[in-house]
Amino acid sequence: MNDRNQNMNWNERTQELQYGGPARVSRPRRRKQGVLRRLASLTLSAALFGFVAAGAFYGVNTLLPQGDSSSASTSAGTSGAVLTTLASTSYSSTRYGMDVSDIAAAALPSVVAITNISVQQVQSFFDRFGPNGAGQTQLQETTSCGSGIIIANDGTWLYMVTNAHVVEDATTLSVSFVDNSIYEAQLCGTDEEADLAVIKAAVSDLSLDPLSQIAVIAVGDSDALEVGEQVVAIGNALGYGQSVTTGIVSALDRSMTNENGTTSTYIQTDAAINPGNSGGALLNLDGELIGINTAKLSDTDVEGMGYAIPISDVVELIAELMTQTTEFAQTSSSTTQQSGDPSGRRSNLPAA
Repeated sequence: MNDRNQNMNWNERTQELQYGGPARVSRPRRRKQGVLRRLASLTLSAALFGFVAAGAFYGVNTLLPQGDSSSASTSAGTSGAVLTTLASTSYSSTRYGMDVSDIAAAALPSVVAITNISVQQVQSFFDRFGPNGAGQTQLQETTSCGSGIIIANDGTWLYMVTNAHVVEDATTLSVSFVDNSIYEAQLCGTDEEADLAVIKAAVSDLSLDPLSQIAVIAVGDSDALEVGEQVVAIGNALGYGQSVTTGIVSALDRSMTNENGTTSTYIQTDAAINPGNSGGALLNLDGELIGINTAKLSDTDVEGMGYAIPISDVVELIAELMTQTTEFAQTSSSTTQQSGDPSGRRSNLPAA
């Protein structure tokens, strides 16, 4: 009996092992539940990390200052585009939206080269050895060069301002425009104390080509200049044609006495100003006329000291000179023609 019971117990255990009884079923369920818990935990952790990251990104963007869409798109472009955007919001920064090449391209059509043919009385070389070194004099035709600036166009006349010493003693004046075309000019009025003059050319005399290329200069405010501000000078240096130099405003209201004994105040600049630059333009970085180059200090011990007439001081005078008419100097039958200094220098002119 006992043996039978033992055999039954053994068979039952064998069945449990063979067919999977209750003791073995519980273990796989626990493992499956553990895996599910781990998957759920990883999913919750990933979701939590995503929420935290999104919150941090939003917080940083909220704290940082935001620009408008135009600024953002400009930042991805060139530095020049950034400066142009800044220029629209700040008056002082507008001057830095153009570089020197931009200013030159805009202003060169407004600057002209002036050629002055005049007659001067000179001592004859062969008569210098007479009594006491005195001898006869003769009239000699000379040529000098300078610069001018187109300031107005009324449809009939094209008006150009320059220095009085550029047109001094002229018997003939001619102007060369940006396209190198040359036309005769008439003298309106001069003011020797201010060293200013205005000349004009008939619009009807000009062909379509120069008319399409020339431009009237934009006039600025020289009273708004600051020491250290960058400026650009354009003029007919040495009579070789228009050239561009740049520098800064070295001083304002600089008092100087010219060769006529007249004391005036000038803009001092270290932009290179040479013979032939007289009457040329001094421009700010907006490309506006703020001065008329007129002279420089020239000495072995001096460097970079040029002077320009402040435009705001002479606007009314220029308008008055435009209304005047002046006859050219008369030539004499004893005039002898002789080519002038090719550099455009004249002994009785300031260094510019």
